Amino acid sequence: MSRNNRETILELSVAQIATAVTWLLSKLIPTAPKLVLFGAMNGRWYGDNSRDLFEWILGNRPDLKPVWMTRNPSVHEALKREGKPVAKTRSIRGWWLQLRAPLAVFTNRLTDFSPHAAFVPTRMRLLALRHGRSVKRVRFARLEHALSPKEERERMRESRVIAKAISTSEFISDIQEECLKIGRDKHVVTGYPRNDCLLEPTASMRRDWSQFLGEQEVQKVILYGPSWRHGREPTRFFPFPDFEKEQIFSFLKDHCALLLLRPHANDLLKYPDQKEFLISLTEECPFVRLATHDDWPDVNSMLPFVDILISDYSALYHDFLLLDRPIILIPYDFDEFSYQNGFLYDYIALAPGPLVKTMDEFVSGLSEAIRDPQKSENQRRNLREMIHTYTNAGSCARVAEVVESLLPGNQKSDSTSHSTAS
Repeated sequence: MSRNNRETILELSVAQIATAVTWLLSKLIPTAPKLVLFGAMNGRWYGDNSRDLFEWILGNRPDLKPVWMTRNPSVHEALKREGKPVAKTRSIRGWWLQLRAPLAVFTNRLTDFSPHAAFVPTRMRLLALRHGRSVKRVRFARLEHALSPKEERERMRESRVIAKAISTSEFISDIQEECLKIGRDKHVVTGYPRNDCLLEPTASMRRDWSQFLGEQEVQKVILYGPSWRHGREPTRFFPFPDFEKEQIFSFLKDHCALLLLRPHANDLLKYPDQKEFLISLTEECPFVRLATHDDWPDVNSMLPFVDILISDYSALYHDFLLLDRPIILIPYDFDEFSYQNGFLYDYIALAPGPLVKTMDEFVSGLSEAIRDPQKSENQRRNLREMIHTYTNAGSCARVAEVVESLLPGNQKSDSTSHSTAS
C-alpha cells in the first residue's frame, strides 16, 4: 500500500470518528434557537458577504445571536476589541458553539466556521452566501481540471447539508447550481450583502479609503484584479508580448492615476516570483500600489472608489457592473481556460468592455475609459440585467429574511421567495 493511500485511509478514519462523536454530542446538547454562526474565506479574514450580513444583523436584529468564527488570531483580537461576538474555530468554546448553533452562514467552505467538516453537526442548517459567481466553471462544473478525490468528498458533504444558497438573479441561480449541485430549489435570489456598501458607501469605508491614500492625491483609480488559476500556474499581470513598464508608469503619471494591483491571496503564498515582480513595480512607481487581502480583506469596501476595473474571468467584474463604470478584460489564456475550466455563458459575446491582447491595446483601452467612460454602457447594461435582479442596497435585509426562515420553529423555510425586484 502506498504512503498516499495510507494517509487517505487514516484521514478518513479520523474524520469518521470525529463525525460520530459530533453526532452523539449533538443528540445530547440542545440547540440555542437564535444562535447563528458566521464565517468567511476559510476562516482567515473578516470580510465578504458574511461580514456585511453579520454587521447588519448586529445593528438591526437584536433578537438574533450572531457569532463570528475565525482561525485568525488577529481577526479574533480585533473583533473582541470592537465588542463584537467572536470565537476561535479551533477552541473548546468554538466547538461548543458549533454543537449548539442551528444555523451557520458561510462563503467559501465549511472551514469558514469550523476546523474541519467532520465537526459540523448533521442537524445544523447551512446558508451559503458564496463569494461571487463568475463566468468560469468551478467545482462540479469544471471541464478538465477536475476536483481531487479529497476535494470532491468535502464538496459533496457540503452540498448535501446546504439548506439555501443566495444568488443575484435567476440566471445566476441556474449556473450556480451547475457548480454546487445542491438542488435548484435551494437557490434564493436576494442579491449579495457585500453590494449594499458598494452602492451606499459607509462613513467608515470613506475613512478607510482616505487613510489608505494618505497624502497621495490622484484623479483616477484603476484596480487590476484578475482571477485565480486554481493553482495550475500563477496569474500573469501585464501578459503582453510588447510589455513595457515605463509605458505604464508614464501613462499613470500623465493622468495622475493610481493603479492598484490585487493578486489572489493563494498566488502570493504559492508563487514568490509573482509577489517580487509586483512589489518591484510599486517600488519603481509611486502611482502603482498593492491592494492585497491583507490591505483590503473585503475588496468591495474599496470598489466604490475605483473608476476603472481591469480583470479577466473574476466575479469581481459582475459586482462592478452595479456601478456602471468602465471594465477592461485581459483573457490572455482564454483557450487554456476554456479547456481546463470552461465558461458558464458566452464570455466573449457578453464581455462588458474591450478585450485587450497587447500593450498598445491596453493603454488605448485605459485612455478611452478615462476619456469616454460611457462608451461600453450598452454592453455593461446587457450583462448587468442578466446578473443582477436587484440594483438597490437592500440585500442584507433580504438575506436576513432567509436567515430567519431557517431557524428552528419557522415554517417558511421552504417557501422563502424574492422574485420581485424593488
